[in-house]
Amino acid sequence: MEQRDYNRLLYEKAVSEYTDFITELKSMTPDEIIDHSYEKVIKEDLVTLLENNDIEQDKAKSLYLKKYPLDYIYQEWLDKDCSHMEMLEDTINDSAERATKERKEKSKESR
Repeated sequence: MEQRDYNRLLYEKAVSEYTDFITELKSMTPDEIIDHSYEKVIKEDLVTLLENNDIEQDKAKSLYLKKYPLDYIYQEWLDKDCSHMEMLEDTINDSAERATKERKEKSKESR
């Protein structure tokens, strides 16, 4: 008996759900689309991760059995303590440090 690949099934269901979401976005006003832009980006990233992820079959099955697994995962993301803004803030600080280092090195070279 061949075992079902729930990772593949979950990915395919998420792609279908994402495609439906994009179709729905296309019927919205520009302001409504802007209001959903964060959701679009995060769901797109989640689909990409699901394509290349290997979740334990039992866990992949549990997600697959959700009516809307992509939205289920997205809602979980929204509830996480980890803030997207905190990650962006860290990136800004890291970039500023690197740019400062580069500027100081360039200044030393021009002397």
